[in-house]
Amino acid sequence: MAQTSDASHGDRPDRVWSLADLELLHEVEKPIIVVVTTMRDDPSGPGGVRETTDVPFQNATCVKQYGLKRPREEYERVLAGWTEEQTLRRRRFLAAVTKGKEAKELWLDIRPLMHLFCQGYAKEGPMRTTKVLSKPIQLETLPGCAETAVMHIIEPEQTSIADSRVCAMHDQDPIHTMLYDSKGILLSANKAAMTTFHIDTPGSDMPYAEALTIKKLFDAGAYPGGQEEADRAYHEAMHAVFNAQVDCHRHSQPFSRKKDGKGRWAMLEMWPMLDPVSQSPAVLVKTSNITQMKLLELELAGRQDSLQRHNDELKLDSAAMQAEARKLQREANSLARRLEAVMHDKLKARTSFDATTPMDKTLEYLQNAIMGRDQDMQEAVDLYNMLSDSDTNLRQPIGMANQLLQEGMDSDVARSMLQLLQGDELRKRQPDAAETVAQEAAAPAAQLASWKTVAYVDWREQVEEQANAGDVASTSQPATAAAESLAVMPAPVTPAVERMLQEASNNWQFDIFALADATPGYTLSMLTFHVMKQSGLVQEYCLDESKLQAFLRQIEQGYDPSIPYHNSIHVASVVQSTHMLLTRGGVMKSNAMTRLQQLATYISAVVHDFQHGGVNNDFLIKTFHPLAMTYNDISPLENHHLASAAVLLHQPEHMFIPKERVSAEQVAMMRGVTITEVLGTDMKKHFDITSRFQATFKRRSDGTAVEMDWATVKAEDKTLVYQMVLKCADLGHLAAAPALHQRWAYQLEEEFFRQGDQERVLGLPVSPLMDRSLRGGMTKSQVGFFSIVGIPQFKAMTDLFEDAKPMLDGVLQNYNRWGAAAAAAGL
Repeated sequence: MAQTSDASHGDRPDRVWSLADLELLHEVEKPIIVVVTTMRDDPSGPGGVRETTDVPFQNATCVKQYGLKRPREEYERVLAGWTEEQTLRRRRFLAAVTKGKEAKELWLDIRPLMHLFCQGYAKEGPMRTTKVLSKPIQLETLPGCAETAVMHIIEPEQTSIADSRVCAMHDQDPIHTMLYDSKGILLSANKAAMTTFHIDTPGSDMPYAEALTIKKLFDAGAYPGGQEEADRAYHEAMHAVFNAQVDCHRHSQPFSRKKDGKGRWAMLEMWPMLDPVSQSPAVLVKTSNITQMKLLELELAGRQDSLQRHNDELKLDSAAMQAEARKLQREANSLARRLEAVMHDKLKARTSFDATTPMDKTLEYLQNAIMGRDQDMQEAVDLYNMLSDSDTNLRQPIGMANQLLQEGMDSDVARSMLQLLQGDELRKRQPDAAETVAQEAAAPAAQLASWKTVAYVDWREQVEEQANAGDVASTSQPATAAAESLAVMPAPVTPAVERMLQEASNNWQFDIFALADATPGYTLSMLTFHVMKQSGLVQEYCLDESKLQAFLRQIEQGYDPSIPYHNSIHVASVVQSTHMLLTRGGVMKSNAMTRLQQLATYISAVVHDFQHGGVNNDFLIKTFHPLAMTYNDISPLENHHLASAAVLLHQPEHMFIPKERVSAEQVAMMRGVTITEVLGTDMKKHFDITSRFQATFKRRSDGTAVEMDWATVKAEDKTLVYQMVLKCADLGHLAAAPALHQRWAYQLEEEFFRQGDQERVLGLPVSPLMDRSLRGGMTKSQVGFFSIVGIPQFKAMTDLFEDAKPMLDGVLQNYNRWGAAAAAAGL
C-alpha cells in the first residue's frame, strides 16, 4: 500500500477498505482523496435527485496541495452554484465509475474538482490540467457496513502541452474534433479525428502539425465551383471566426466518397476560443456527415416546389370561389339589414315617442363632426338653445311632456306615464292640483296638522272605513304573527320546496306564487338564503348563517302582506330575477361585478322596498308626509328603504358579515353599491340611468355586442351596470310567463286604486289611472309603458349581456299580448 500503483491497480475488486487502511495512503506523494456520495429521489433537486456527499479521507499530500476538506454545509453551498448540466455530467461520471466497477482515467482541469471538495482552493485563475484516475472501492464506514466510494488519485498537473490541449478540447465538448490556431495550423485532435485523417501525433511542436490545416480541410471538398469556390469558403470561414467573432460558423461542404465516388455532404462547425496553453486565438472545429439530412432537404425542396405549383393552381381556381364568397357576403349583409329592420319594427313603439335625450343629440352631433360629416347649422343652433335653457334635463327625452300629452296617447295614460317618470313636470301642468295643495297649505295650522297626521299614521284605516275599495286582489302570503321567532327558518325544507328552490336558480319564468303557497310567511327569507348559499357567498366569506337568517326574517316582517303589489312576494321575485341576471345572464361570467358586489346586490334586492306603505313618492310629497319632509322630496321611499334596513343590519344580532373576512373598506364599498342600486329604482331616474348606460355601452355599428375588458372600465361606468341589474329585476314581472305577469299587473292596479281611494278621502285630485270608478285602470297603460320604459330598458341590458336575452324574449311576448288586447278593445 506504500506505492501509488498498488493503491490504483493492485487491489482486488471485492476488497473492503477500512479507514485504518486508508491511513497508509499518507505516504503516497500523489494527492489522493476518497469521496462517498449517496443519491436519493427528490423532485426538488436537480434532475429529481438529492445527493449527500462526505469526504472520509484525504492524504497529507492532498491537504498540503489543495487544503483541508470542506464541511458538508460548505460543500452543498458550492455544489448549489453549479449549473444543472455540470451537476448531471458529474453524476453520470460517478454512475459510470461506481456501477461499472472499473477505474476511469481522464484529463481534466483540476480546479472545479478540488474547489468542490477542498476549502480555500480557488477555481479562478489559469487552467490547471492534469490526469486523474478515479476508481471505485468498498469502504467500511461503520463496523460491518460497507459503502461504495470513489478514490481519486491525481497525477502532477500539466504533464505535457499536448495533454493540456486534448483536455481543453474535451472540456469544451467531447464531440469536437480538432483545434487550430489563427493561421489554420492543427494544434490538437481527438482520437476519432486522428484515425479519420491519418494523423499520428498532432501538436504545434510536432513536424506533422501541417498534415491537416484548415485550408486543406476546405480543399478536400468537391465544390461545383472548383478551387475558386473552396478558397472563397475558406476565407469566409476564417473571417467569420477570427475577425467577426461569430458564436459559431457553419459551412455545408460537398465531398466525394473515395470508395464509390458518390456525392456526400459534411457539416463544418467552427467555434472561436483561446488556446489554453498560449492564450492566443484558436478555433475548435467539428465535422459531421449530413448527407442524409441534405438528401432530405433536397427532397423537401422538391416537394415544396410541387406544393407551390399546386398552390398557384388553387389560387387561380379560387378566383371564382372568392367571387362567390363576395356574393354570399352581400346576401348576408342584405339579410342582416332586413333582420335589423324586422327587429326595429318588432321593438318599435306603437306610439311615436322619441326617447332621444339632449345628451344623445349632443354626442351624435359631436361624433359626426369628428368624422368630418356635413352638419346642419340649424341643428347646432337648436342644440345651443336647448343646452342653454335652465330647465333642460340632459338625460330626459326631449319634450317628453309634449310627446306624451299631445301625440295621440290616451290622456290618462299619458299623465300617468309623465307622473311616473317626471312628476315635477306633471304638477306644472295641473293648476287644479296645485291650487288644491296651496289651499290645504293655507288651512289653519291645527287642521293641517290633523290631516297630515292622518296621512302619516291612519290613512290606510281611513280608506277601509270610508272608501268602497272593492275586492282586494288576494296574495299567497298571509300575515305572520309579530311574536313569531325570527332567528331561524320556521319550517324544514320539504323535497317539493327543495325542487322549487333549485328551479328558481335556473328558470327565467319561475312561478314565485307557487313557492309562496308552499312557504307561507317565509318565502323571501328562504329564497334569499338559498341563492346566497348556492352562489357560494356564505361559504366564501364565512357569513354567520344564524344571523343572516335572523336578518332576512326581520326584513321579511317589514313587508306588509296586505299590500297587493309591494309585498314580500314581489321582493322574492326581484331576488330571483337578480340571481338569474347575475348567474345566468352573463354579468358574473363577464367579470363586470366582483363577488362582494354580488353579495351587496343580493342585499339590495331584498331590502329595496323595505317597509313600503303601498303609496308612491308623489303621494308622500303632496301630502307632506314625514318621509318626504325628512328626505326633502328626493326619493323618500327609496331613501327610507335603505336607511331603515341599514339600521336593522347594524344591530348585533343581525351583523352576519364577519369583520375577520370582510374589511371595513370592503363593507363601505358594499354599502355604496347598495345605496346606488336601490336609489336607482326610483322611476324618476329611469331615463338618466338608461340613457347613460346606452351611451356608455353602445353596440357596434354592425349590431354586434361590444366585448368589454371590465378591468379597464371606470368605476362610475360599472355603477350603471349594477343599477340596471336591479332595475331589470324590479320590473322582472314584465318578462314573467303571461299568466304570472297578468296577475302581477292586476295586483299593481289594485294598489294604485287604493292610493286613489286615499287621495279622494284626503280631498286630493286622484292620480291618473288610480280612480277605480273610471273605465280601465293601470292595465290600459301597459302598451305605452312597455314601449317607452320596458322594452328599451331590457334591450339595452341584452345588448351588453347577450345571455340575458330570455328576459327580453319574455318582455316582447307580454308586450304583444297587451297590444293585441288593446287593439281588440279599440284602445
